[in-house]
This record gives sequence, C-alpha cells and structure tokens, in this order.
Amino acid sequence: MTDQDLLHTLRSGRTRPADVYARLLDVYGEDLYRHCVLVLRDRDTAHVVLRDTLIVARAHSARLEDAERLGAWLHALAEAECGRHRSRAAGGDGARRPAPRGSDGLVRVRVLSGMTRPELDGYRTHVAVRADRFGPDGFPLRPGTRHTLRGVVFSPPAARSLMLWGALVLLLLLGGT
Repeated sequence: MTDQDLLHTLRSGRTRPADVYARLLDVYGEDLYRHCVLVLRDRDTAHVVLRDTLIVARAHSARLEDAERLGAWLHALAEAECGRHRSRAAGGDGARRPAPRGSDGLVRVRVLSGMTRPELDGYRTHVAVRADRFGPDGFPLRPGTRHTLRGVVFSPPAARSLMLWGALVLLLLLGGT
C-alpha cells in the first residue's frame, strides 16, 4: 500500500477505525514504536504513545497535504506525543528507566486493543483535541513555537493580552458599567 493509499484510508470515513489503525501499524508501526522506545526508554509507555500518535494521525490527517511526507509526518507526531508524555511525567522522580529487553511481537495487538474498544471513545476524543498545535504544513509545532495567523504572530500570552485589551475597550465603549 502506498502512502497516498494510506492517507486516503486515514481520511476515509468509510473505513473502520480498527482497519485504518491496523494498516498504519503494518506499514509504520514497528519503526514508530522503536523510535518511541528509544526516546522514552520504556516499552509500556511507548505503547501508549504509539497509540496516541495514531489517534492524532487519524483525527488530523486533513492537515497533511503531501502524501509523500506521511512517514515524516507520523514521526513528527510521535515526537510531539513523546514530548507531551515526557513533560507530563516530569512531575515524577524524573528518573529514566532503561528499556527492558524482550519481544516486540505483541506491539500490534497491544496498540490495537487499546485503540478500538468502544469504552475508549472519550479518551480518543481527548487525545485528538489536545493535539492542537500545527504549522501551515500540517506538521506539529515544537513546544514554545509561536502560532502564526495571517502573518500575525501570536503566542499564548500575547493572545491573552489581546483578549484583555479587547475586553477593556468593550467596557469603555459600553460606559464602564
């Protein structure tokens, strides 16, 4: 299956989610999983991050315009999810565990079973919504990167300041009541 076919399947509403995730795992799963294990140094965490990466890919596939960059896009999503998980885990002891040795043969089974169960609909929605920082090329933005909107640069503090100024002006126009 070509990347063009994969991207079409990823975007298709007619293909069952389990089939979409299985096709992505068949083509890119092993490489993405290895990358997550190397970054996170924990196989169990890598399973979770790989699952979240594929959820984000399905939810935001319309952002990627060039099907030939699908592999690079999936790796960028995995990197962003690894970073998100590391920042969440930084509240713990901060110690990095060595990656245990063992078979990776159950990666597909573990990831698919954790993605397709109906009781995880809310979790899938949460993961898809929290991945909200993408550049104009469809790739996720690195932490600390500013959003751009029609040539104007916004960072979260600048956006808040702009909203506060707007509220102040509105209060002044309405007579300060």
